[in-house]
Amino acid sequence: MYAKDYRNIAWSRLSGHWGVSILAGFVAALFGASLSSTASFNLNYQEKIFELSPEVAAILAAIVSVLGILSFAQFIIGGTVQLGYCRFLLKQQDSEDAKLQDLFSQFDRFGVGFLQALLRGLYLFFWSLLFVIPGVIKTYSYAMTPFILADHPEMTANEAITASRRLMDGHKWELFCLGFSFIGWHLLSILTLGILELWIVPYQNAAYAAFYRSIRNHT
Repeated sequence: MYAKDYRNIAWSRLSGHWGVSILAGFVAALFGASLSSTASFNLNYQEKIFELSPEVAAILAAIVSVLGILSFAQFIIGGTVQLGYCRFLLKQQDSEDAKLQDLFSQFDRFGVGFLQALLRGLYLFFWSLLFVIPGVIKTYSYAMTPFILADHPEMTANEAITASRRLMDGHKWELFCLGFSFIGWHLLSILTLGILELWIVPYQNAAYAAFYRSIRNHT
């Protein structure tokens, strides 16, 4: 199958379900997307803020605090929400009734969700130390880990990472092409100040779910 085939499958699954898909994608990104932590809020920057009026400084300090709390929450529960989001996407692929609450359906597997995100991050960090290309390759090797865990609750985090690596043998370029096929949409989103991303994110993730189902069913 080609990138356009996965996109077509995703589009058909999203038909009539755009509302809940957009909301699920937004909430998932809110809990799982990376934000700069307050650790990068260095002394020089703080000094500049406190040169501002007390009111402005208080507002900026509150914003930084909220971002810091959100970043910490993402680190703690992001991996678990990711499993729930993959469950949501796979239910869509299987023509089941995917609901927003599916995002929070995996909290009984909090340890597995946290570990899969932590271990993937650590493995990618160490591979990246061998130069950029090995890190990029391994990013695609481990990409199906949360889908596998959502599909196989009996697996441990490491077992799913290993299964993803094996599943992606011979499919990494295919996944790269699928992701790259959305580049035009992301460029177009710039003209809408990023608003179009609300539609692109669920569309692209649904395509990834279609990709997973396809290669899983043919191995």
